[in-house]
Formats: sequence, C-alpha cells, structure tokens
Amino acid sequence: MSNNSLETLIAVETNARDFGFEWQNREMIINQAISECEEIREAIHKQETDARIQEEIGDLLHAAISLCIFAGYDVEQTLEKISTKFANRMSALKKITQARGLTNLKGQTMEFMLELWDEVKKREA
Repeated sequence: MSNNSLETLIAVETNARDFGFEWQNREMIINQAISECEEIREAIHKQETDARIQEEIGDLLHAAISLCIFAGYDVEQTLEKISTKFANRMSALKKITQARGLTNLKGQTMEFMLELWDEVKKREA
C-alpha cells in the first residue's frame, strides 16, 4: 500500500466518522473483519476472479485500519511496528533454521515451520 493510498483511506475513514458513520464498539469491527475473512475464503473456494478476491482482501485491510483508528492508534505507526516485529521474527527464524543445518524452509512441512515460528515467539517473551 503506498503512502498515498494509506493516507487516502485514513482520510476517507476519518471523514466517515466525522459524518457520523462510525462503529459503536471494537467488537463490531472485529466481527466485520471475521466476516471479511469468510468472504475471502468463499471467493477463493468459488474460484472467483483475482480482482474479486483482491477486493475482499481490501475490505479486510479496511476493517483492520478501521479498528486501529477506532482504538485511537496511529495507523502508520502501527504498520511500522508490525513491519519491524515481522522482520525481527524472520531474522530469528533464519538463525534457528541455520542452526538446524538448513539454508531455508523450502520443501518443509507447515507443521515444522509453525514449530519454528512458535520457538521464535517463545524466545521473544
């Protein structure tokens, strides 16, 4: 998402809230995000077009941004924090992978990858 797109979405969301079109509580936004996930799954299962699936993913991103704004968090700061967090976890994951004698995780089972991911999260705590 370009900075321009993000700024536009934040402005549209803020304008909607100023107009009175806003969520009543966080739970409603979370339920909307869950609904968007279900719509993404359905679009994929129905083998809808890439444009349609992308639209549904966009709706999920919008719900997440709405929750961020509703909760009073700076959207850009939140995105920066998660980018840093994910980059740090990936760095740790690569170190664990190398310590186990692997150069990458290509061809590994999802179970194994999630096991390593959980190990990274435990080391963080």
